[in-house]
Amino acid sequence: MNDIGPLRKYYRTVLPYYDQSLEERGDLVFWESMARRSSGASILELGCGTGRVTKILTTAAPVIAVDVLVEMLDRAARKAPKAKLVAADLRTLALRSQFDLVALADDPMAHLTSTDDRRRAIEVIRRHLAADGRVVLEGLYRPRRERTVVSGPKVEERWEPVGPESLWRVTYRYGQTQATALVRSWTREEVDRLPLEIEALWGDFDERPFEEDSPRIVMAARRP
Repeated sequence: MNDIGPLRKYYRTVLPYYDQSLEERGDLVFWESMARRSSGASILELGCGTGRVTKILTTAAPVIAVDVLVEMLDRAARKAPKAKLVAADLRTLALRSQFDLVALADDPMAHLTSTDDRRRAIEVIRRHLAADGRVVLEGLYRPRRERTVVSGPKVEERWEPVGPESLWRVTYRYGQTQATALVRSWTREEVDRLPLEIEALWGDFDERPFEEDSPRIVMAARRP
């Protein structure tokens, strides 16, 4: 994601449908629990999007919510008026504060397709964690398949593998509207190499242990 132009074009296309497509994710209770388990002093949300999760986090503690796209932040301001919103790239964010909880919902790192970009983002997370702070990251996880199609009344998805490093070309269709993005999923090996101390690795929002056939990978970690 060297240039955010394609990312901005993608989200401008899907923005009218964005919140509706996430209505049935079932993650809000999980994020409320994560926020309340933190010490309650401060929360940093990276890749906050339209503020869907931000609103929940603000019920537990003061929140700074970050997104690279002002189009998303405009909506987040209406949903989560208590949060402080910051337009910034998660690869280069440099705030003067550290936080008890750093939250990444719906994997904003999926758009970071290069190993270097992902390393930079993890360093940003480490720098912004308080000494006893915790990062909780929901990662995109899909076993290697030739194609996966998920259909429903709101969205149709197609996932096609693109070369090495768990890269995928994902196409979303909303009625006659179609948008395509290049994303990168997590592997267990990548998680194991992170310069973080992994406290828990879950396979879904009910905190069941992660397994190879889990629908997602959710990690809780601290600075070593």
